[in-house]
Amino acid sequence: MRVLPADKTCINSGFLCTNCQARLDAGEITEFEIDLTKDLLELEEVNENFAFLKKISFYKAIDYEDLLILIVGKRDKLIFSSELLNWIKETYEVDDIILVGKTDKPRPVIEALINPYTLISLNEIFLATGDVQFRAVLWEEDREKFLFTKEELEQLIYELTGKITRVEFQQ
Repeated sequence: MRVLPADKTCINSGFLCTNCQARLDAGEITEFEIDLTKDLLELEEVNENFAFLKKISFYKAIDYEDLLILIVGKRDKLIFSSELLNWIKETYEVDDIILVGKTDKPRPVIEALINPYTLISLNEIFLATGDVQFRAVLWEEDREKFLFTKEELEQLIYELTGKITRVEFQQ
């Protein structure tokens, strides 16, 4: 794998250097991400079917109840095979996996989180303080179908992009 959440040596050895340990203590990386990365690295080496893992970038994993959100390189979403996704589901006992390309733009993140439903609009709001926030408008009829509540969506968008986004629903 090209990009990992922590140093490859730390992941393989199980002993974290001071930098990786500080990132773990600060909550930038999690034990789950380290375990998942270690398993993916081993899979990449021992199984020819997963040789494509050498080409991907893996930034972050969010374990969200029975759902796993994987932050990967922008174009790496296309490389993930259903075989690998099924292996991850079985190994980590999750029901669903959402792949999100690494970006600081809210639109692709929102679209990935609400897929297959549609985003009506995304507006930039310029505040008097000079800050910029976003307003995402979704269909009211889809509200109950989303995997996340309005508050959870707003929190996830912020966690994945660093951008404050208010989610609103329209009839």
